[in-house]
Amino acid sequence: MASTTVWVVVGLIIGLVVGIAIGYAVMPPKVITVTKYVNVTTTTPTTTTTVSTAPFAVGAAGTLKFAFGDLLNVMQSMYPSITIAPAMFKGSGEVAHTEATTQQFSVVASADTTTIPSVLFPNYTNYEIAFGVTQMVIIVNLNTTAGQEVYQLWQQAQSYSPLSAQYNETWQKIWQIIALNSSTVVGVSNPFTDPSGYQAQCVVKLAGLAFFNNASYLYDAIYGNPSKYMMRNTEVDLLTLMASGQVDFILSAYESNAIPQTKEYHNAVFITLPPFINLGDLSYVGYYHQVSVTWTENGVTKTFTCNPVVYTITIPFQAPNKQAAEYFLLLLFSPIGQKIMEENGIKPIIPGIVYGNYSAVPNAIKPFVAPLSQYPQYASIFPSQG
Repeated sequence: MASTTVWVVVGLIIGLVVGIAIGYAVMPPKVITVTKYVNVTTTTPTTTTTVSTAPFAVGAAGTLKFAFGDLLNVMQSMYPSITIAPAMFKGSGEVAHTEATTQQFSVVASADTTTIPSVLFPNYTNYEIAFGVTQMVIIVNLNTTAGQEVYQLWQQAQSYSPLSAQYNETWQKIWQIIALNSSTVVGVSNPFTDPSGYQAQCVVKLAGLAFFNNASYLYDAIYGNPSKYMMRNTEVDLLTLMASGQVDFILSAYESNAIPQTKEYHNAVFITLPPFINLGDLSYVGYYHQVSVTWTENGVTKTFTCNPVVYTITIPFQAPNKQAAEYFLLLLFSPIGQKIMEENGIKPIIPGIVYGNYSAVPNAIKPFVAPLSQYPQYASIFPSQG
């Protein structure tokens, strides 16, 4: 395929479907080459649109660091006149509260559907777009005997028919090592600062329900024993615990961060989970809702609904550079953006689903999204609008 083909497609999608007025309006004609995606070039059209000089800053869930990092590299190559400020990749809750305090981000993205509405609606934004879904996985430390045993059992489970007797028995053995073995320690993130904290708890409850007919069985064994787990504010901090040999398994893990992170750590691998417990399959929403989790910290108690791991994004009212934010979302929904998502373990949601005020979505983005009212089967994933 000629080197220009992919970006010609992107140019057509972004420049023609969305409109020249928003599409590459930033700079005079020039040829752009994106080094990571070799043999991918395009030429941008010319307009005289004035572009904001305010820095473009992204605040996003820590597990979007790799996918959004790739997107920002592409964006910088496409729009060199835009100043891209250092992104904040932290727990979704921490990012949202930072935006509420500072109004410094032009784009805010979360790893669940509830954080942006609960923290930023209605004063800082009034919509979010669900753009991708990932699945929960377990990162395994192969430097430990327990880790080696679990990994071998998981490999065996892949050869069995789902829900067969052998399949169920093998998964029971896996969870017994992870949750019931007194010598193993798991790494988890804080449910109050990072969605992966309560999502890991959902997985544990669903595994107890599916394989032991008791949603509390594995959950109590782990979270009822402070010496059984080590907690950090965000899941991206847990690999250092594994690297230092302090944990055998990481439960607060998304495929979207496990793919790149396990490449960086020697003898760290990840295992996938059955779709009915991995929070990564939208067809199992009803099953996921059979359990919920409640967590208390510093005298505060919160209850969390067990939903699929859906990534959402919004442009805040006070975004310092709204135009650059629109360019970023256009790139996100472009063919190259979708490819980057998939490479980083995120399955794109096409079209993106808008929760909240659909009319507030920029017109340039509307061709790629649809209001939640058009997808009532997913209404239960989002907070109640009643």
